[in-house]
Amino acid sequence: MDALRLPFADAGESATIRRSAAQLLAGQSPDLVEDVLLVITELVDNVVQHTDDGGELCVRSDNGAVWVEVYDRSRVFPRLQRHDPRRPGGRGLLLVAALTETWGSRPTETGKLVWARLGG
Repeated sequence: MDALRLPFADAGESATIRRSAAQLLAGQSPDLVEDVLLVITELVDNVVQHTDDGGELCVRSDNGAVWVEVYDRSRVFPRLQRHDPRRPGGRGLLLVAALTETWGSRPTETGKLVWARLGG
């Protein structure tokens, strides 16, 4: 099993995070890698937009499945919302749900974990 763990504090780190994840996933199908990178972007951006403390990304690849986990200190859980064309944004979790086999969230001792599984 290959794994990557990276703390992040702001959106400026997104390019570095994506590059590191792409290196970890070298050898996987290009379509899977692109989907994983988009899911990472959406989950990390949610933390940056909705919390003050940043978070930590963990990506694991095992037997063709890729797990993306994002930890943060907020106790506010993500909610899948209907698309409202009058409201900007708010579609990130719709993308995550469409691209993943499954996704969810759970509390941790210090906040929450949002996770997604792709492939496999």
